[in-house]
Amino acid sequence: MFDMALPDLNLLIYLHLLIKYGNATKVAQAMGVSQPGVSAALKRLRAVLNDPVFVRTGGRMVPTPKAQAVHAQTAGTLEMWERLAEGELVFDPARTNRGYTLLASDYILHQMLAPLAGELARRAPGATLRVIPPNPYRRLQTVVKREADFAIGYYHEAPEELRVRRLFVESVVCVMRQSHPAARSFDLDAFVRYPHVGIASVAQGSYSATLERSLLERGIHRRLPLTVPSYLAVPSLLVETDYIALLPASLATSFAKQMPLQVHASPLELPALDVSILYHNNAQDDVSHQWFRQLTVEVVGMAGLRGMSERQV
Repeated sequence: MFDMALPDLNLLIYLHLLIKYGNATKVAQAMGVSQPGVSAALKRLRAVLNDPVFVRTGGRMVPTPKAQAVHAQTAGTLEMWERLAEGELVFDPARTNRGYTLLASDYILHQMLAPLAGELARRAPGATLRVIPPNPYRRLQTVVKREADFAIGYYHEAPEELRVRRLFVESVVCVMRQSHPAARSFDLDAFVRYPHVGIASVAQGSYSATLERSLLERGIHRRLPLTVPSYLAVPSLLVETDYIALLPASLATSFAKQMPLQVHASPLELPALDVSILYHNNAQDDVSHQWFRQLTVEVVGMAGLRGMSERQV
């Protein structure tokens, strides 16, 4: 039985928006109230939770651990209620105007964006998709804090708030220019002797970190005179130098069709690159979320990417 003396449930909406925007002015605009009204709601939140709720760091309001815990347990319910209020009790992709936000690297965009955007436009013409680049310093916090609906990429250290569904797995190969001195006879000696261009990320748990750890465990030390943050920067670098690059096989094949590059199997076993879609636990039963996840799986199949399976962390 409900207690009619419960605290004002609107306070949860203020909490949700303050965490989303980290700024009282933006919350006031979203709620259609004055900034003093937001301040008053925050004061009531602090009294109800007996907690500071937010602390100011720089120009942003950062939630306390207790505020994050409350948000984690209620955000899914609030968003589901919003969907129900918008008439999405039964989700109809042909009629939805839902907006999705995806966190994805240039590699994922190169492999998947065109077919994904095409299918989304065909099946859900009113839906929108906003793609944002990964931030190596925040990593998956964008999804944890519901600033993005999904992340697609190589993530081996997912926070407990997220679910993981593997999309595909592919091998990593060696790529060089066609006129490279080692192009005719590429072996382990050439792998070690010639310089490499690295695709690096400062993020813990990234594929570049996994790759370097695997090589060092075998006593292999690559010469890396140049590292870049983007796969798409690599082809033109290879054409102009004696660099070797380790790239996902599908990406390497695509580059070799467009530029004078040669693809070789690696002379030693390299870690596989497995790509997953990650999303918040609270979105597991969101029907529009479920639809987009299934669409992504279908697009992977259409694109000819392989190794689909599912796991949860």
